Amino acid sequence: MQINRAVEEVLSEAAVELLNTLVAHAIVSAPQDKSGLCYLPVESDNWNTTVMLMREIFEAEICISGDTEWLSFHIFQSIGVRDAQLAYQFTPTFAQALG
Repeated sequence: MQINRAVEEVLSEAAVELLNTLVAHAIVSAPQDKSGLCYLPVESDNWNTTVMLMREIFEAEICISGDTEWLSFHIFQSIGVRDAQLAYQFTPTFAQALG
C-alpha cells in the first residue's frame, strides 16, 4: 500500500507538510503508542492557519483500492487544544501504517 501517495492526493501541500510534522512528533514523543494522544506547541501567530489545516486533515477520508479489496480510513481520531498546545490522536488504522 502506498498510503503516503494516497494522502498526498487528498490533502493540500500545506496540510501534507503539517501532517508530516505531526507524524514525526508522534514518532519521537510516543514511539510505543503512535495512536496515543500527542501535544504539539503552536506559535500564537500560526493558530488560525494550523487549525484550518487540522480541520482539512480531520475531514479527509483516504480510500485505497486494489484489485480485490479496498480500505477507507480517516487520519485523526480526535483533535483539540490543551494548555495552548495542539492535541491530536491518530486513528488506529493510520497509526498502524506508521510502522
